[in-house]
Amino acid sequence: MKQFLHILTCCLALACLSTTDVLAQQIKIVYGKVLNKPDGKNKAEPFPSSEKVYIFAFNTVAAARDAKKELESGNATILSDASVVAGQDGYYEIRVAENGALIFRVAMKTELREVNYNSEINMNIDGGIMLKQVTVTGARPTPKPDPEAGTIEGNNFLVDVPIPMPKQFGQPNRRLIIQPYLIDCNTEKVLHYMDPVVMDGEEFSLTQERRMSFDMKNDVLSKFIDRKRALSDQAFTINIKDTVHVDDPRRMYSARCKLVLTDYTYTPFEEDYQLTTCKIRRPLQFLEFSFPDFELDPNKYKEKPRREKRNTAGNISLTFLVNKAELDPEDPANEEQLNKLKSDLLAIVNGEGTTLKEFHITGVSSPEGRYASNLALAKRRTQFAQQQISSVVPRNIMSRVYQNHQTRVATWEEVADLLLSDSLVKESEEVRAIAKKYKNPDAQFAAVSRLPYYAGTIKERLPRLRTVHYEYIHEIFRELNPDEILDRYKNDPEYKSGKKPFTRYEYWHLFQMIKDPAEAEKLYLRAYNETKSYDPDPAKRKPWILAANNLAVSYLRRDTFDVEILRPLIDLTRKVNQIDRFDDGISVTETEINPEIIVANQLAMYIRANNFSDASILARMLPDKEEYKMIKAYARCLGGYYKGGSTVQEMEERKQVFRLVKESSPLNNVVMCMAMNSPAYNAEAMEALKNLPPTEPLTLYLKAILSDRQNGEAGWMETALLLYQVFNMEPKFIKIAINDGDVKKELLEFYEDVYGKLE
Repeated sequence: MKQFLHILTCCLALACLSTTDVLAQQIKIVYGKVLNKPDGKNKAEPFPSSEKVYIFAFNTVAAARDAKKELESGNATILSDASVVAGQDGYYEIRVAENGALIFRVAMKTELREVNYNSEINMNIDGGIMLKQVTVTGARPTPKPDPEAGTIEGNNFLVDVPIPMPKQFGQPNRRLIIQPYLIDCNTEKVLHYMDPVVMDGEEFSLTQERRMSFDMKNDVLSKFIDRKRALSDQAFTINIKDTVHVDDPRRMYSARCKLVLTDYTYTPFEEDYQLTTCKIRRPLQFLEFSFPDFELDPNKYKEKPRREKRNTAGNISLTFLVNKAELDPEDPANEEQLNKLKSDLLAIVNGEGTTLKEFHITGVSSPEGRYASNLALAKRRTQFAQQQISSVVPRNIMSRVYQNHQTRVATWEEVADLLLSDSLVKESEEVRAIAKKYKNPDAQFAAVSRLPYYAGTIKERLPRLRTVHYEYIHEIFRELNPDEILDRYKNDPEYKSGKKPFTRYEYWHLFQMIKDPAEAEKLYLRAYNETKSYDPDPAKRKPWILAANNLAVSYLRRDTFDVEILRPLIDLTRKVNQIDRFDDGISVTETEINPEIIVANQLAMYIRANNFSDASILARMLPDKEEYKMIKAYARCLGGYYKGGSTVQEMEERKQVFRLVKESSPLNNVVMCMAMNSPAYNAEAMEALKNLPPTEPLTLYLKAILSDRQNGEAGWMETALLLYQVFNMEPKFIKIAINDGDVKKELLEFYEDVYGKLE
């Protein structure tokens, strides 16, 4: 028994499936001839060429019967699933559901025939009296909206367009699909698809549920179906209302839609409509705003110096008495320099982090007299100099210092150089000629001593050559001072070219010393890139906060922007001015999170980049301080948050934004009133225009828009005159007006009729 019931259930299920297949409507081609056979005639003939024979297809008999009633009642407009006109011989072909119906219409005669699965349907009609001219409209009415200007507020493109659906456009066995989308008017590129609108007729809904195996999740459009009303043959209106985010609100956009009317297998109607024109209403396009840049206190971010080894050279020269290894007591610089040398060497020997690396002494005697005696004198002077150093620097230290002492006798070429430096050109050339002629130093001296000016001019310059020269090199482990940092920046080719990086401590000092704005900006950018913290993920590498903010401020002062500069320093999940502390057991490291000045400058960057969505987020993060009041108000206003609101608190906040911006300047008073676009605010804006320069192009342009709003077509002559004045004073307003949604296309056409074509 159980097995019998199971078999019976399966058979019933198969029977139901077979029935569903039978009931499904298949679209097929039906053909035949429509001929004229008036009463009393035995033979049917084609209709005269002056008469049109219309054939309308309906996928359901009920829809055909309703259409026949409409035609017979005098309504010359019907909506069919397909329509054709028979040829001169009466032949026709048309697509229709195999259980649908056809209506044949000629002159005032209407006949209905059910298809009833037939492929050929021939029809003889008694046309009666043939009227000379009969107008019959069988074309589908177009539910086409009149496109108006779109609106952009902040980064939001607003779409709010009604689409009227005429009577008998919808049918119970159809589905209506409207797919709105946004395009870029310049590139024709589709930027965004909005949520579609889907309406099903009652019959379609029931059949579709069976086709989806009673699980509407299988229908990809199910979540968009309007469950509140069904598609019917009555007139109705569908409102397309949506908000689309656009990255650049300065570009031209247009909302379009694809409207499709379909049944289960056939699409009798499909059109593409323009919902909004490429003219855009930008209520705040003339808003003026300015706010200060925000600088960090550099003293708060002064970095600790980094000590490093530096090789430093020093040298002095001492002068001696003639033929003696004794300092010249008449030269006060001798004692002063010797004491300085001893002091420097003691500082090097006893200083922290300093090491004496090299020490060299060179003793020199003048070439006057015999060469051997002069060389011996130079050696004694070198020994004297070494004794002076030995009394200061311990022997165990000097034993670790590289020393290379030298003695020499000055040459007569050096004497010639002294004479030349004192502008004694002739004397210099004569002494140089003797030195070149005689190779032996003693012969050179004998010849020079016979010169008539030797006793005076030459001898008085020889003491300059009786010297001992000290040269020492020491290594110091210390930080650079500001002057040394600046010298490294300007003169060291490796640092100047960027091959070697500066430390943050060095950059900090350079920031204070480099005053030229262009050079300073390059320095900030270099510091920004060189001081980023290391992280395996490049996206997580944070720049030095002082370099980043200085660079951002530099950009803002040039009225440019780069929203990526400060982005790594902002965490949208945290509040402003928070401190993270990390204790490694030895020291505590503090890290600032969202310093309010960084947030404020990034907010300014977003406003300049027309990214009002992110700007409004940062505006909410900033504390309610006086210095941030206006930048927050401008950010929220430009983002479109100056009217409306869903809560009492939100409405009050937006009213406050509106008031602050409105009162910020006479121009903003006019712009904000015009942005509200109501009769009362338009009147207030017209009154506020009196506070603007009366002959300025912008004043006249705003007056023209307000004139059109208040007077409409009746005042177009006055409005066109205002535009004529504006365009002649400032031609850039021609392009603004062409793209401005507040300036109607019809108004510009009227302008061209009066004043000529816009160019």
